[in-house]
Amino acid sequence: MTARSIQPDLWAVAVEETTFTLLDGTGIEYAAIGDSDDYAVRDKDRPEVEIRRLGEDFRRLGALLGRGPGVEQPAGGLHGIDVDDDRYAAVEGTGLKYAPINDHDAVSVRDQEHRGEIRRPGNDWRRLGTVL
Repeated sequence: MTARSIQPDLWAVAVEETTFTLLDGTGIEYAAIGDSDDYAVRDKDRPEVEIRRLGEDFRRLGALLGRGPGVEQPAGGLHGIDVDDDRYAAVEGTGLKYAPINDHDAVSVRDQEHRGEIRRPGNDWRRLGTVL
């Protein structure tokens, strides 16, 4: 008998709008998916785009970003800045990719399996990784 990894289809589980919680001091909203350590994450200003991943994926992203350069980048206007696809790097052991947006502390995060990206200041992602 061979061991096999069972990955749940996180997009098959409905997430009620009322379960999203704004992470204090950030523009990120998150909600648990079902009863597990899986989360839907979105930008409060662009709720139509969600990333659904295991909690550990977001924790690894937060740890990878570390403290960052410490220059706070406002979220407004981040989607107007071009980010080349070749700047994205995989977060090892997860389904996430990330790229710095410019010379400030702002990061674009993508799910490798589903369309859409969330652009927020790096500190928002670090706080999410800590809270989850």
